[in-house]
Amino acid sequence: MKTLLLPFAFVTSSALAQWSTDPAAPLQVCGTAGAPSAPSVFSDGSGGWFAFWTDKRTDQTNREIYGQHLDPDGMALWPNDGKLIHNEPGSSIEEIAAARLDNGNVMIAYLFRPAVFQDTLRALAIDANGDPVWSAPTHITQCGSPILGLGDLRVMSTAGGAYVAWYDTYFGGSNGINVTRVTSAGDLPWGVDGYAIPSAAYGPYELLNDHATGAVVQWRTGNGSGAHLMAMRVDSTGANVWAANVQTSVGSGGLNYAFHSTVDGLGAHLTAFVDLPHHIVMARVDTTGALTYSPSPVSVCTFASDQDQPMVVVSEGYTFVAWTDNRPPANYRDLYLQKLDADGLPQWDPDGVAAIQLNTYIPTPGLVLSDSGAVIATIDANVAGYSAMRMRADGTAAWPAPVQFCTPAFNPFYTSQTQHADGEGGVVSFWLSSGIAIHAARIHRNGSLNNDVGIDEHASSTSIAAYPNPANDLITFTLPANERATRIELINMTGAIVAHHSRTGTINIHALHAGSYTARIRTAHGVYFSRFIKL
Repeated sequence: MKTLLLPFAFVTSSALAQWSTDPAAPLQVCGTAGAPSAPSVFSDGSGGWFAFWTDKRTDQTNREIYGQHLDPDGMALWPNDGKLIHNEPGSSIEEIAAARLDNGNVMIAYLFRPAVFQDTLRALAIDANGDPVWSAPTHITQCGSPILGLGDLRVMSTAGGAYVAWYDTYFGGSNGINVTRVTSAGDLPWGVDGYAIPSAAYGPYELLNDHATGAVVQWRTGNGSGAHLMAMRVDSTGANVWAANVQTSVGSGGLNYAFHSTVDGLGAHLTAFVDLPHHIVMARVDTTGALTYSPSPVSVCTFASDQDQPMVVVSEGYTFVAWTDNRPPANYRDLYLQKLDADGLPQWDPDGVAAIQLNTYIPTPGLVLSDSGAVIATIDANVAGYSAMRMRADGTAAWPAPVQFCTPAFNPFYTSQTQHADGEGGVVSFWLSSGIAIHAARIHRNGSLNNDVGIDEHASSTSIAAYPNPANDLITFTLPANERATRIELINMTGAIVAHHSRTGTINIHALHAGSYTARIRTAHGVYFSRFIKL
C-alpha cells in the first residue's frame, strides 16, 4: 500500500514558494471552465495541504473528483488545475467529503446519481500521489424505497479508518442521519447501509470525534426557530453509548438556527449556538452525555444586539468563540470574540471584544488557533476584501489592522471557504471565488503574506554553529537544548530560498550545489541563523 511522503522529506530547489504576496493575485488552485465546487481541504501532516473538489470540465455535464496537493510553500505537487481522482462513467458526482487517514492515505466519500431515485454512496482511498489504494471503491448504500435521496456527507478520520455520515431523505420529505465505519482497507465492519441513529432527523448535523475510537453526532431537531440540539455518541461497533439522545440545548428556549461545535482534549464536545433572543450561548457535553456547565448553557455575549454564526476552537483549557454582530457602529455585521475558561466563565469583556470591523455583506466568520494562546479570526468584507486578524491571549489585536487574503474581486462565494492553522502561528485559507475558481492564500503570524516571520511574540535572532562544516551530506545545527526546529530554510548567495526542511535539526544537503549557504531555523521561541559550506 502506498503512503504519504515522509513528514521530514527534503524539498529541493524545484519547490520554490508559490503562496502569493499580492492580495490582488491570490494563488489559483483551480481555474478551469468546469464550475468547480467548494473544496474539501485538510493538512497532509507534513506542513502541506490536500484540496479536493468536483467539476465538469470534461463534458460540461457530469462532475468528476479532482484534487491538488500543495507543499508548505504552496507549490502544486500534482498537475495544474488539479489531478483527476475519480469519475463514474455516465453519472455526475454531486457531493464529496474527505479526510486524511492515520496511515497517511486519504479517504473520499462521494455521492453520484446513475438514475432517478438511485443516489449511490461510495468511498475510495488514494495515496499522496493521488493514486488509488483499493482495487475498487467501496459501496456504502444506495437509494430505494422508501429512500428518495442521499446527501449532506461527512467524513471523520478514526483509528484504522474513518467514519462516514449522511442523510437519508424519505418519500414525504422527512430524513434521518446514518453513520458507518470504513476501514483503511475499504471494509465495512457495520455492513452495507450503516447505522441509522434513532430519532436523529430533520435539521443540519455535525460529526465529531469522541477521542475514544467512536463518534458523536449532533443535530438540530427542526428547521424552525426554537428547535433543539440533540446528540448521540456511537462506539466503534456501531452501538449507542448513551441510554438516550442528549439534548445539548436544554436550559435554553431553543435555537435561532446557527450552531457550531468542537471537541476538547478530554473528548467532550463544546457547542456555541444562537438562542431565541439571538444571543450566543454555549454548552459542554462530556463523554458520558452529561452537561458539565452549571447552569447550562452559559452566556458568551450579553450585549443587546443580533448575534449569529458562532465558530468555536479550543486551546490549552480555554474555549474561543467568534460570531458576527450588528451592534453599532457595524456596517451590516462586525466580527466579535470571547474567551471562556474550563467552567465556561468569560475571560474578556462580557460583551466580547471586536476583532474585525469592516463593511460586510452576508459575511461568513472563521476562527483558527495561532500560537502563544492567540487565535486568528477571519471575515469576508465587501470593500476591504477577505481579511484576517490575530488576537492575542489577552484579547488585544496583534496586528495594526486586518490583513487581506485577497481583494474583493476574489472574495469567497458566501460560505464556500475554509480556514486552517498553518502550524506556525499563521492561517491558510482555501475558497471558491465567485463560483468559478478555487483560490488559496497564507497569512503568516506577523500579519504578512511574505515568509519573513519569526514565531514568538518577541522572537530572537541568534547565530548558531553547524557541524560538520564544510559538509557533503548530513549537517546538524546546534540548537539550544530547549529548542526544536519547526522549519529550516536554506538560502543561497543570491538570497533565494532554494530548499526547506521541517521539524528536525539534522538535514541532508546532498542535493545542493557546492557553495556557501545560510540556514534560517525557526523554532517556537525565535529565529536562528547558521552559515555553512556545501562541498
